[in-house]
Order: sequence, then structure tokens, then C-alpha cells
Amino acid sequence: MDKIKEEILQILEQTGALKYGEFILASGAKSKYYIDLRIIPNYPKAFEKLTNFAIKYLNKNVPEIEGVVAIPLAGIPFGTMIANKLSKPFYILRKEPKKYGLKKMIEGEIKKGQKILLVDDLISSGFSKLFAINTLRDEGATVADLFVFICRTSEDITDFEKKHLIKVHCLINIKDILPSDD
Repeated sequence: MDKIKEEILQILEQTGALKYGEFILASGAKSKYYIDLRIIPNYPKAFEKLTNFAIKYLNKNVPEIEGVVAIPLAGIPFGTMIANKLSKPFYILRKEPKKYGLKKMIEGEIKKGQKILLVDDLISSGFSKLFAINTLRDEGATVADLFVFICRTSEDITDFEKKHLIKVHCLINIKDILPSDD
């Protein structure tokens, strides 16, 4: 395991973001572990370190970012920090449009064809990302890249990528975190 993956694993352990037990995931699937990156912003040094790993990766692998959108709710602190460090606009995606005012789904003006990086904490099946991908594309954005810190599935995510025309980027895979018998 490389140095960055080792440091991410340390952060998960030290912050208590990796938990063992019986859990039901958003997809309805059962799991013997749960990864809760929503607590990472409670640990400023760990938050800074994870975000810096993301920036280093994104500068090398996704250099043409023109804006950042995060999946509510877990992705918002990470997306905000990433956009700030990249000096790119951050747009807020709502789970549903406001019922008053401008009734927007996205706060901020995304230009047609603008290359938007979608950010979230982790990915399992990808199902929870589809709403954001489709909403942004409906607004005219180009959404070709999704960044997550952890790919939670031991399955290959390429079917999701091909079907939805998006490249999933992650810093660490669940195979690097859990023993092979989990």
C-alpha cells in the first residue's frame, strides 16, 4: 500500500470514521462496516490532509475543472474546500428545488458546456450520484468526472462509468482498507 493510502487509513482509524457492526446502507444493502466521512471536518488536520491529497490527485488527473458541485450532504464540506483550493467556483446543488423565489436546483450560474467536477465522500453503486449527474447535465454542464475519496465497492465501477459516461476518480478502494475476507 502506498504512503497516501496508509495515511488515509490512519485518518479513518484515528477519527473513528471506519466503524464495524451491522449497518443498512443508503442502497438498502446490509454491511458489516460503515465509513462515515461526515465526521472528518470535525478534525481540521485530518480534513486538511484529505483535501490536500484530493488537490494533488485532481491537479494531476483532472486538470480542466471549471467548477465544482458536491453531492448533498456528505460531499458539501469536501467540495467547498476543494473548489476553494483550486480557485474554482463552487455551486450548491439542492435535493429539490425551492418552492419560492427563483425555484432553482443549482445555486450559481453554470455556463452551458462548463466542465463541472462532481465531488462526494465515497461511492458504492453510484445510484445516489445519478440525480446530481442528470441535474447538472440538464442545466447544460459537462459532467465527465466524479471525485470521491473512497470507492466502497469491491465490484468494478466501470459499468457505472460506461452507462453514465462519467469517470470515477478515488484515492483509495475498500480492498485497501478491509481485510480480503470482508
